[in-house]
Amino acid sequence: MRTFLLILGIIIVVIGIAGKIMLPGRYESFSFLQAGLSLGGAFLICYFFSRNNYWHGIIGSGVVALLGASRSLINLPQWIVWVGHPAPKPPATPLLEMTVALLCLWYFTKIIRLLMAERTRRMLENND
Repeated sequence: MRTFLLILGIIIVVIGIAGKIMLPGRYESFSFLQAGLSLGGAFLICYFFSRNNYWHGIIGSGVVALLGASRSLINLPQWIVWVGHPAPKPPATPLLEMTVALLCLWYFTKIIRLLMAERTRRMLENND
C-alpha cells in the first residue's frame, strides 16, 4: 500500500506539471500547478509518515484522498462543458482533474477496505 501511495503522489505531481504546460494563461496555469504540487506533496508526506508509523500515514492519506476527490468533483460542470465542446477543444485540464478525482476516489475506497479488514482482524484476534 505504501508503494501505491508513493506512486499516486508522483502521478498527481506530474498531472499538475502537465496542466501547467497545457494552460495558456499565467495565473490559471500556476494555480493548476500549485494544486497538483499541494495534493501530490501531501500524499508524499503521508508516505514518509507511513514509514515510521504505518497507520498514521495511511489514515492521513485517506483523509487527503477524500479532500482531493471532493475538491476535484466540484468542477463536474466544467467537465460536461468540455466534453460537449466542438472541435477544436480547449486544453484538456478538465480531463486531468477528472483523472485526479478518480484516482483519489479509488485510493479512498482502498483505504476504507483496508481499515475494515484491519478492524475485522483485530476483532478476531481479541476473540481468540
